[in-house]
Amino acid sequence: MGYKHARVKTDRNTTALLCNGCGITLNEGSKHEDREHYCTMCMSGNCKAKFKNGKPGGGCA
Repeated sequence: MGYKHARVKTDRNTTALLCNGCGITLNEGSKHEDREHYCTMCMSGNCKAKFKNGKPGGGCA
């Protein structure tokens, strides 16, 4: 399934839903809603792991 808004990473038989802000894994499974998803830290504006040069910064804790 193609996603326009959600960031989804496929690895073998599993897909991971990633935060649109920092790239951490939010959920694993085979189906995800095609909309932007953000972790709690990105939603609060306190995430230190924002994408830098288009690459994930490591993730929030």
